[in-house]
Amino acid sequence: MNISEQVINSGLSHVLDGKKKNTCVMLDDSGKEVQITKDMVVSVCHQLLNKCRNVKN
Repeated sequence: MNISEQVINSGLSHVLDGKKKNTCVMLDDSGKEVQITKDMVVSVCHQLLNKCRNVKN
């Protein structure tokens, strides 16, 4: 069972626990979980920085 299914079935308070996990997911258009990678975060940060620079100019 993935994280989103656990939230729906158990409620958020039952899913969150004290165990540290090095994973982050988002849902795609069809509702499947897609792992967010460091490269994805870096890419979005660069895109945002470029947009901020364009607004400033």
